[in-house]
Amino acid sequence: MDNTEINIAKYSDEDLMALVTEKNTNALKVLYDRYGKSVYNFILRYTNNRELAEDLLQETFTKTWFSSHSFDPEKGAFKSWLFTIGINLTRNEMIKKRYSYPHIDFEEVTLEDDSSNKEADEPAGCFLEYTELKDTIASALEQLNPFLKEVIILKHYQRMKFSEISEITNTPEGTLKARFHKALGQLKKILQKTEY
Repeated sequence: MDNTEINIAKYSDEDLMALVTEKNTNALKVLYDRYGKSVYNFILRYTNNRELAEDLLQETFTKTWFSSHSFDPEKGAFKSWLFTIGINLTRNEMIKKRYSYPHIDFEEVTLEDDSSNKEADEPAGCFLEYTELKDTIASALEQLNPFLKEVIILKHYQRMKFSEISEITNTPEGTLKARFHKALGQLKKILQKTEY
C-alpha cells in the first residue's frame, strides 16, 4: 500500500465520493472496505442466498461507480445513499425472479463487531443451542412480508436509526415504527409456534 492509499483511507465518505466521480478506483476500494461487509450482510439476510448476495453486492458498488455523479451529500449521508442502491437492487431482483430459498447458515453472515471468538470459550451445548436459535430466527424472518423483514434487518442487525431507514427506504418514520412493531409481533407468534 503506497502513501496515497494510506492517506485516502482517512478521507470522509463525501471526499471519497468526489474522487469516485473523477473515476478514482482507490477511493471506491476504500468505500468498499468500509461498507462492503454491512451491505453484504443486509443482502444475505434479505435473500438467504450467498451467491445472489455476492452478485448484488458487486452490482451495488458497480452502480455506485457509474452513478457517483448523482450522490449529493446535502441530501443525506453516503451510507444511506449506498444502502438505498443495495435495497432497491435487492427488491427488484427478488420481485423479478421470485426467489425462494431455504434459510442461510448463520455462520455465513459475517459480524463486523465480532472480533473475538465467543463460541470457542462456550460449552458445546450452548453453542448448539445458539446455532438452533439463529436458524429458527432466520426461518421466522423468511415468513415475514418483505417490508417487515427489511425494517427488522436494518434496525436490529444493521443497528440503524429509524431516521436512517426512512432515508434509505423513502418511508416515513412513523410507518417504519409501525412496521417494526408489527414485525416483532409476527416474529413472536411464529417463534411461539416453533417451541416444543
